[in-house]
Amino acid sequence: MTPTALITGASAGIGRATALELARLGYRVVVSARRDERLAELVAEIEAGAGAGGGAALALPADASDTAALDRVLADATDWCGGPPDVVVANAGHGLAGGVLSSDRARWEHMIQLNFLATTHLMRVAAQAMAGRDERPGVGRGDVVVLGSCVGVNVSPFSGMYGATKFAVGAAAEALRREVGGHGVRVTNVRPGIVISEFQDVAGYDAENFGKAIEKFGQPLQPDDVARTIGFVVSQPPHVHVNELTIRPVGQDYP
Repeated sequence: MTPTALITGASAGIGRATALELARLGYRVVVSARRDERLAELVAEIEAGAGAGGGAALALPADASDTAALDRVLADATDWCGGPPDVVVANAGHGLAGGVLSSDRARWEHMIQLNFLATTHLMRVAAQAMAGRDERPGVGRGDVVVLGSCVGVNVSPFSGMYGATKFAVGAAAEALRREVGGHGVRVTNVRPGIVISEFQDVAGYDAENFGKAIEKFGQPLQPDDVARTIGFVVSQPPHVHVNELTIRPVGQDYP
């Protein structure tokens, strides 16, 4: 039976790379994000390139900060997959440059809604759906993968409010793991370090407030590096759970 996956925030960066990686591993993938033209390009790439005969993919454009939209995405993905997706990657989110004092106060609410409240909602409904189904041979009941951050463990004064959302979602992931692990559902918090993507521009980082600070770390991570890590996590046998994982550039000493 072909495994299935749903990835939010899939139009760029880690989400896009994860969709391609899971397609390469043989998953049928549902990709969601706000930019429908980017999703159409991703679906075409998956259909043309994954495996010997191409892969199967479905685009479901949605705003991941809207919990009602997430419910529709999960319902449509479930219809297309023939049941709840085997893997749900809660990747959609954005950063915010600055600490508690220096960050843009006007952007706090949306970031908290997207990074924590909506993400936790998706974790909840996905885990509920997975826990209620029969175990699938070789797959188990399912994986909920949450994109955290290393600053969700080691707080940084340069991304204080963003880090706070990742502290919170990491705590929710651990709480959910304890609730649903006995039902065969795995909940994993993947915490990347510095990954170069659109994230920096959206968060408001530039050469002055970001570039100089990370020069000493050497070569940063790319989205593909995190995607391979997610592929590793969900490829473990059903009785094995890598529930927390931090991935950093070799030279990143902190955070």
